[in-house]
Amino acid sequence: MNDVFRYLSCLNIQLDQIDQLNIIHVAGTKGKGSTCAFTESILRQYGYKTGFYSSPHLIEVRERIRINGELLSKEKFVDYFWQCYNPIRDAVQQSNDQDSLPMPFYFSFLTTMMFYVFVQEKLDVAIIEVGIGGEHDCTNIIKTPVVCGITSLGLDHVSILGNTIDKIAWQKAGIFKKGVPAVTVPQVSEAMQVVVERAEEKGCTLTIAPRLDDYPNYPFHLGLNGEVQETNAALAIQLAFHWLNARGDQSYEKLMAAPLSTQVLQGLATCRWSGRNEIVETNSATYYLDGAHTIESIDQCKTWFMNCTLKQETSTRNILLFYCSNDRKPEILLQPLMTCKFDCIAFCSPTTFISTVSNVSDLQTDSTKTSNDQWRATKTMSDEIGRLSLHVAAFEKLWLSTIENQTNMPSIHCFHTVTQAIAWIDESKLSKPSVLVTGSLYLVGALLKLLEEAHVEI
Repeated sequence: MNDVFRYLSCLNIQLDQIDQLNIIHVAGTKGKGSTCAFTESILRQYGYKTGFYSSPHLIEVRERIRINGELLSKEKFVDYFWQCYNPIRDAVQQSNDQDSLPMPFYFSFLTTMMFYVFVQEKLDVAIIEVGIGGEHDCTNIIKTPVVCGITSLGLDHVSILGNTIDKIAWQKAGIFKKGVPAVTVPQVSEAMQVVVERAEEKGCTLTIAPRLDDYPNYPFHLGLNGEVQETNAALAIQLAFHWLNARGDQSYEKLMAAPLSTQVLQGLATCRWSGRNEIVETNSATYYLDGAHTIESIDQCKTWFMNCTLKQETSTRNILLFYCSNDRKPEILLQPLMTCKFDCIAFCSPTTFISTVSNVSDLQTDSTKTSNDQWRATKTMSDEIGRLSLHVAAFEKLWLSTIENQTNMPSIHCFHTVTQAIAWIDESKLSKPSVLVTGSLYLVGALLKLLEEAHVEI
């Protein structure tokens, strides 16, 4: 985090300029992106110029830095990239052993670039999603945000943040600042206790977002699917209200006393956030996309998928397309999905293609190239085959341990690329199956990229 200060100084960006961005800072395990997307959409409806920083991206890196809900043009992104990269590279080359400055890592650079872009764009408000954790995250150089939010907490990134919910809560609440209002959603007791203690320690006022059905306009339409989005939308409304209050345009008390405004309702209804509880229709399949990668979010994803398929007028065959990365255990994330009664299971690496290799020995080197710029394919192809084999073994063990499932195990298939998986789905004899794609945002992103290239409306 300290290096980000130095990178920003290379770009002549001072911390007081960052404070002038009127930042809404959001941490949490589940729903950070959706909450930020709702918040941005609401404030844009009020006519403010918004910036929104999120991670990871699904298809291309420009998704991470948005102005007024739109990606920067390729030309503008490239221009800003070089405006940041060249001064930082020069500073790194000129640094010495006594005061060495390393080149930034991927996320550190993009965070630095984000702050630079937002300052240059002269925003009214910046909605910034934490990368990992909070206390030590690159985004936590912000001294005085307008309001902070904590979404639902759960176990994730345990090798970095700690292996218990209280340790994770401590890290997430590290974004709290003295005198800055903080809002969270209902949490398990262990997490809530730590969040409350951290708020007291940091000297900030903590409140819990009211449920959506506490507002007189309820029910109203949300642009994002899934029951969990009610929790995310409830937090987003409160973040927007606190921001509007700090802006001096409308008092918090008046906002809470009145029915939700047209701007709020329109912002919630028109919000779009790809890859989360998203349904995409193609000629050969209906894809249900959700980048869930914690046991709690997988459980919510299962409920959403089952509710959607139950509403179908005709019965369809169900396929699971699944992958989870090396820091997560397939036997844990697959457990909630065992009651979905899939007809076929497909485990697939989260990349669209692998470059052609000239001989078998090339598959055993680390030089095998994939199409995914985020998925850290640091393993050899043989290691990735082993990873998929772990998925198969985990599913078979879970199946056999469930008494009612000891017969008619669904067929299991493995694919090295999403291209291969889509081809198999397209060629399958199943009549337009329902395909749940989950376990990894990288897998969802790879599928969306291929569907976009095939000119499927998303």
